[in-house]
Amino acid sequence: MKNTLAKISSGVVATYVAFSGLLTEAFAQKRASDWLGGIDGVGSTLDSWIITMLNWAIGLAALAAVGMLIYSGYMYISASGDEGKVEKATKTLTFAIVGLVVCFIAVMLVQFVLTNILK
Repeated sequence: MKNTLAKISSGVVATYVAFSGLLTEAFAQKRASDWLGGIDGVGSTLDSWIITMLNWAIGLAALAAVGMLIYSGYMYISASGDEGKVEKATKTLTFAIVGLVVCFIAVMLVQFVLTNILK
């Protein structure tokens, strides 16, 4: 099992390394404000930067929750009837679903604050 997982993960890493060079860009001519989307005051404000960071954080949390959903499904399938493993997989699944619900509530809360309170 560990050997197969190691082969799969090393294959994914090798594929990423092989193709990551195709999408790179030379950043020698870019300014820091171009990277940060105008954080220096040109075309951006602090509140828009905070909103962008919140959206990124919520997106990463949702991605982690989906990853945990997939992992808990794998744990459940590979439990082979072992009660301890099934219970652990069920707890992981429950917490992953709770995490997704929290992410969706956070998105709705941020949108509510943006549209009703900050305007």
